[in-house]
Parts: sequence; C-alpha cells; structure tokens
Amino acid sequence: MPKGLLPFLMAAFLTLGFYACNDVNLNNSSPDNGQGHMNVHLTDAPGNYDAVNIDIQAVEIHYTAFDTDTTNNEGDWIELPVDPVTVNLLDFTNGIDTLLSSADLDPGHYRELRLVLGDNNTVVVDGKEERLKVPSGQQSGYKIKFSTDLQSGGNMEVTIDFNAAKSVHKAGNSGKYILKPVLHAYVDTEEAVETGSLSGVVEPMEANPSVYAIMDSDTTATDVDTTGSFNFEELKSGAYRVWIKSGNDQYADTTLNDVMVESGQNTDLGTVTLNKP
Repeated sequence: MPKGLLPFLMAAFLTLGFYACNDVNLNNSSPDNGQGHMNVHLTDAPGNYDAVNIDIQAVEIHYTAFDTDTTNNEGDWIELPVDPVTVNLLDFTNGIDTLLSSADLDPGHYRELRLVLGDNNTVVVDGKEERLKVPSGQQSGYKIKFSTDLQSGGNMEVTIDFNAAKSVHKAGNSGKYILKPVLHAYVDTEEAVETGSLSGVVEPMEANPSVYAIMDSDTTATDVDTTGSFNFEELKSGAYRVWIKSGNDQYADTTLNDVMVESGQNTDLGTVTLNKP
C-alpha cells in the first residue's frame, strides 16, 4: 500500500460514517420525511380533593394506514414515547395541561388511545394520603375512544381529559378509595372543527356545583375549582344550554339558554349565583 494511503482511507471512512449517521437521524426527525407530528397532552376537571396522583407508565395509540383494507386488518397499536411520571391531576385544571408525548407518526387513521397506569396512584383527602385501588384494566391500559386522520406533514394536538372528580370513588364498606378512570380525548388539527371556550364563576361554593355545556346530544361536564371558577376548552362553535347543577339540596339548579360560543374566542359568563328554592 503506498505510503500515506492508509490514513487517507481511514479519514474518508470516518467522514462517510459521520454523514451516514446524520442522514439516519435526520430521516427519523425531519418534518419532510412524509410523516406527520402528534403531541399528546393531559388535562383535568377540578375535583374536591387535595390531590389526585396518577402513575402514568405508557401511552399507546391505534393506527391503520390509509390504504389498508380494514375488513380483514384490525390495525396496530403503537407505543408513544413517554417518560413514566406521577402527576397530580389537580395541577392541570381549567385549561391548563401537560405534555405527555411528542412523536412523528406515519399518515393514517388514528381512532383510539390506551393509557397504562402503574401502582403508585394516591388521593389526598383532608391532608391524608390514601392509596387508590385500581381495578382490572391497569396492565392492559384504559382505552379512550376518538377518531381522526393524520396527514403527511400535518400537526395534531390530542388532549386526554382525565376527570378526577368522576374517577375517584370511596367504597362504602371498606372506606378505601377506588380509581375507575373517566377519560375522554379531543383533537385539534389544522382541519379541525372551529372551537372556542366558555368560562365563569359559580357562587356560593357550599352549593358544590357541577357545570354542563349542552349542544343537541353532546354534553360536556366539569366541576368548579376552589374559587368557584370553571372553564371549558375546545367547544364546538354554536349555541349551548349551560346547566349548573347544585350538589346541595339547599340550592336550586340554574339553566342558561342560548349561550353562544364563537371560534377562537372565550365566552365569559361572569358570576352565576345559585339561589335557595
């Protein structure tokens, strides 16, 4: 081998290897690789607890390619990149959320999520931490129905609404707390239906109110926080009937009709006072 040829070949090999590795990384992360991008968030409705701590281990999503004949093909479950974490759901209420996962995914039909929980689930009531017993479904995950399409180059924001108030139950005989997750998911894409938000305050707090936004057959519910405030995000534009249900027999329910929600805007109902019958 001619003198000096070996160092040249070694340098050339290292240079080619460097560019080859860079090409792989770029193909996996570039928005120009034919994939779309999805972010998965977590939010909650307020609940009457000091804390509701949920041990999130994994998030999976169901995928079917656009050109797949779904008659004989049920699609695939894809595990999204998630760092296992324990979150207090009550930190993410009234429009606040946290990012669970961010991933580039192939274009196709996405119609279901699966949330997998660990064993470290607790509720704090009057300053005392109680373990949350999780019934069957913990290992395989809790399925959350939704349906959307991700296009090549598209961006999608998916939010899981984990309703703490309706998910935590106290067993009558044992007095132990049980977690039966009530989960919903909604999607915001570039092609999504136009949405707005709805907020307000309910008094007095001793009425223990819940708030329902109703349009035709669609009903969205939330509870108020410790200040009596409530907030609905991602409501379809249109006219709603807002039903404020009292949790205390000493106060009457209230219904507000023809409440308009407009795209990209917040409708503030101000303060609504529940009266005694």
